Amino acid sequence: MIRRAAVLLVVLGFLGVFAQPAAADLIKITSFSPLSGPPGTTVTINGGGLGNTTQVRFNGVNATFVVHTARRVTAVVPPTASSGPISVTKTKPPSTATSVNDFTVTLPPDTTPWPMFQHDPQHTGKSTGSGPSTSVVRANWEFQGPSWIKNEPSIGPDGTVYIGLARHPLCALDGASGTEKWCTDIGGFVNQSSATIGNSFMKTDAQGTRKVQTVYMGDRNNVFWAVDSEGDDLWNYKINLDGDVRASAIIGPDPTNTIYMMCGCTTRAVMHALAPDGTLKWFLNLPTSRDASPAAIQFGPNFRLYMISNNAELVAIDDLGTSGAVAWTLPLATLSEHSSPSIGPDGTIYVGTESGLFAVRDNGTSAQVLPGWPFPTAGGVDTTAAISNGKVYVSSLGGGIRTVYGINPATNPPTQLWSKSGPGSGSTSFAQTPSPVIGSNGLVYAAIGKQLYAFDPAVANPGATPRWQFTLGDDAISMTVGDGVLYVSAKNSRVYALIAGP
Repeated sequence: MIRRAAVLLVVLGFLGVFAQPAAADLIKITSFSPLSGPPGTTVTINGGGLGNTTQVRFNGVNATFVVHTARRVTAVVPPTASSGPISVTKTKPPSTATSVNDFTVTLPPDTTPWPMFQHDPQHTGKSTGSGPSTSVVRANWEFQGPSWIKNEPSIGPDGTVYIGLARHPLCALDGASGTEKWCTDIGGFVNQSSATIGNSFMKTDAQGTRKVQTVYMGDRNNVFWAVDSEGDDLWNYKINLDGDVRASAIIGPDPTNTIYMMCGCTTRAVMHALAPDGTLKWFLNLPTSRDASPAAIQFGPNFRLYMISNNAELVAIDDLGTSGAVAWTLPLATLSEHSSPSIGPDGTIYVGTESGLFAVRDNGTSAQVLPGWPFPTAGGVDTTAAISNGKVYVSSLGGGIRTVYGINPATNPPTQLWSKSGPGSGSTSFAQTPSPVIGSNGLVYAAIGKQLYAFDPAVANPGATPRWQFTLGDDAISMTVGDGVLYVSAKNSRVYALIAGP
């Protein structure tokens, strides 16, 4: 009896071995790509035993999928997925595999014609919106601020116009009507710091769940603010030095989306790198720079920022992750005239001083002024150069006369293509000065005092024959190009929305 039982156990054990799936039949995940993306992204999952897949999940949420081979499955990131591992399951034989690494779910990219000062981190001043292009324009609406407006409007993905006011750090205006949607009641008043929009997130409250943007702006109490696009305060960062946050912020590339903010502190400039949650990553003391904003570009392995000091010293700063470091410095002239740097598609850095417009080549650990530069101007360059289609546009101020230039930078020395002059003013009481901006239609929009112009670079002499001209109630401070709209802030504390039409 004992021997028969032993034989039975051996037989059952033998059968049990064959009841287990072979190792080759078990699902395994060896890799997947891409490693991140928004809902709707198609992800390729590589591994083995995938031929009979019955379920793919992104952090527990079912996804649609296609089995291609036993080694490859593609799946679409579901709308409600969150960051986490990918799991693949089959029932014959039963087997589940989970990825070692997480898939990072990002929000779909926002599209806006003007998310920050001079449109982008390079300060090209070129919009994805066309701007008004007919021969006649009119004011669709005017917004009267309670006190001065000194910065540049920014535009959110839904067309909301954000502007800093003296009474409120930030107000949101309906882009179609100019109606005030909300104004914050936090912090102090704003000078040149323009709103920077980005770092979207999903907001959940009693009204439900929806996507909102983060809006960043500095005030004259030396506080940097982050609010959401519905006006709710997210966080703020106080700089414990005397001075203001006059510069406009930049948002760095994925995946860190670092916010770069520079204070114009009394004794020095301080570059800050902040995480999206407001945590300080690093700061770096720099030469004094009160009014200019930094520009930035990816340079080799590092995100590189350029700032101009009050004494016209150009400085390159690398973000090294947990610290920032000066890569090089380059003295250009005696004084900066409130011109923030801009960067061309070939990496050339353009910056204005009292001596004209400079073009600088970044050599990595050093820099040099390009041969033939600076471009001579009738007065100091107090605006940021706009760049499009191999041409550069900038304005200067001297003796009460503002001059707008179209420049070909490809020659040595650079060639003046055209110019337009008239009575104008500069930055008074910490206001912006009107940098030229460019629409996707190629038109160049510029201001000379109260006069706004649209110049067409395709005609023989754009300065002599502007496409249109419009007179404001006071001198312009800044311009922003939307979809068929030119938004202008002026020294009479107004924002104008100009559109085509008599």
